[in-house]
Amino acid sequence: MRLVDLSHTIATGMPQWRGDDQPLRIVRRSEHGPGSHQSSSLEIGCHVGTHIDAALHFRPDEQPLDTLSLDDCWGRARVLRAGAEPGPLSASLLDGVELAGLDFILFDTGWARHWGAPRYYDAWPFYEPELARLLATAGLKGTGLDTPSLDPVDGNVAHDLCAAAGMLNVENMAGLDLLPDTVFTLLVLPLKLAGAEASPVRAAALVPGTDEEALP
Repeated sequence: MRLVDLSHTIATGMPQWRGDDQPLRIVRRSEHGPGSHQSSSLEIGCHVGTHIDAALHFRPDEQPLDTLSLDDCWGRARVLRAGAEPGPLSASLLDGVELAGLDFILFDTGWARHWGAPRYYDAWPFYEPELARLLATAGLKGTGLDTPSLDPVDGNVAHDLCAAAGMLNVENMAGLDLLPDTVFTLLVLPLKLAGAEASPVRAAALVPGTDEEALP
């Protein structure tokens, strides 16, 4: 088995959702030297980079992330290949897909190729309402994709549907094109932040094979 990294690197000045005014800095507090060592601190928002949204993000009576069981944050997953242009992703993407026994469905839209560019947060592929409804009624733990949001920039239908089902949403994923078209194990473990509705994650997939087999 081998691990595939599905997370963007968090770095000072990296892209954020437009309108977010949280600082995003990795601050070096001390350096290696006589009598000292390297020490750093973080100044980031909870929705930075590859992150999880819990239902609390859109529903006030839901539980915060620190109360989630770790069992909610991993499981059997599949990735589906979707359109790479801004606009709604069709419910037909689920045609013929056996959802029973799966915990997560991910969508590889190819939008991660724009990470770091201004257009990444302009417009992107997102779930059409019917796709969100099908996912929300499938008994999944969560869903994820390589774009900034399940919804368009001014929408919240998909978030509302998934939140009502108690699902986790993983946004701004990376490396989905490296995943096999078969079932694999997904891990999306959030920081244990008291009362928070979201957290950056180090998302990873455990897939068959070895690192040597993944080399070109």
